[in-house]
Amino acid sequence: MILLSSVARRSALSPSQLRLVPPQFSDFFSTMTTSKTSSDGSKYFTVGLTGASGLVGTALRDELTRQGRVNGKPVRVVRLIRSDQAEQKDLNAVDDGNDITLKWNPKGSTANEILSPEAVASMDAIVHLSGENVATGLGPLGFAGIRPWTDAKKKEIIDSRVITTKALANVVAASPKPKSFLVASGIGAYGDNFIGDVNAVDESVDISQSKGFLAEVSRLWEEATLPATKASKQKHRVVNMRFGVVMSTKGGALAKLYPIFFLGGGGLVGSGRQCFSFISARDHARAIVHTLESKQLSGPVNFCAPQPCTNKEFTEALGKAINRPTLLPLPEFAVSLLFGEMGNEMLLGGTRALPGKLLKSGFKFGHPTIADAIASALKENI
Repeated sequence: MILLSSVARRSALSPSQLRLVPPQFSDFFSTMTTSKTSSDGSKYFTVGLTGASGLVGTALRDELTRQGRVNGKPVRVVRLIRSDQAEQKDLNAVDDGNDITLKWNPKGSTANEILSPEAVASMDAIVHLSGENVATGLGPLGFAGIRPWTDAKKKEIIDSRVITTKALANVVAASPKPKSFLVASGIGAYGDNFIGDVNAVDESVDISQSKGFLAEVSRLWEEATLPATKASKQKHRVVNMRFGVVMSTKGGALAKLYPIFFLGGGGLVGSGRQCFSFISARDHARAIVHTLESKQLSGPVNFCAPQPCTNKEFTEALGKAINRPTLLPLPEFAVSLLFGEMGNEMLLGGTRALPGKLLKSGFKFGHPTIADAIASALKENI
């Protein structure tokens, strides 16, 4: 045992290697790995998480529970709940691996007033997912959770992202301990003019001239992380997670469309040639965990499947998956009339993006095609 311990300490296992260890030896090797990688003495890898009850947050918490460990350490999630006053809490005094809630104040004037410095000191990463839904509300299709953008709605969409992100970026910048700061964004950053057989884009593309409201939102959202990026002394790692459309029956586009298709009301939207970059909820959550563990990933990272499709291909795949006809189209003029700018961007426009950085970092997609992603969504409870 002494010899085995010595060998393990000299060659601590990576997280991917650790998952291959037989169950009866996992605790032993995890302990050896933790003693090698831990820098703050904590036995947990602690993740501060906003938007924990949302679609992506719920899927992420489920995946973290499934995997159990990040970087060889048991994972602990701190759900950050917005409040008018930050709650002061020392997480090291909370010897509990279960989910913890912590109030934070995005309107605080200093980092300490935004989020408890004692709590921040114990966090290895902050994952920021919260933001006003870009399509929910009242209107002609209120039952489906869809409405046009008003000026008030646009302001709410931007403020809910920029104000909170800037606040957390200042918290990260003020931390003397290096943090991983993962912030949601969207593939709308590339614009909405990807129609038909056009070239796909990856993270190397300049988004400064992208057209459309969602492109503007993404730029402002990513710019809000700059305080953390510029805090070079601490060497914080900032990742702008550009999300594709998440395939889940628990929320998002598929949850809105599923009952319509199930009743036989599905069909093409507009021409059906608009590109559609998607990702299954399970792959999405796995990709975030992979990003937490992959220090080489930083800056913009596309979270979308490697085989984008068109609206026509999505419509056919969903109809086939639930054995329903897809014969009732939604014409372009009707979309424009009912939903205005929102409809033109989100329903008639499209983006064809590729997950260049994820693939290069070694991430393997479980659901690379739209048929795979829909099948996963119908099977999974996330």
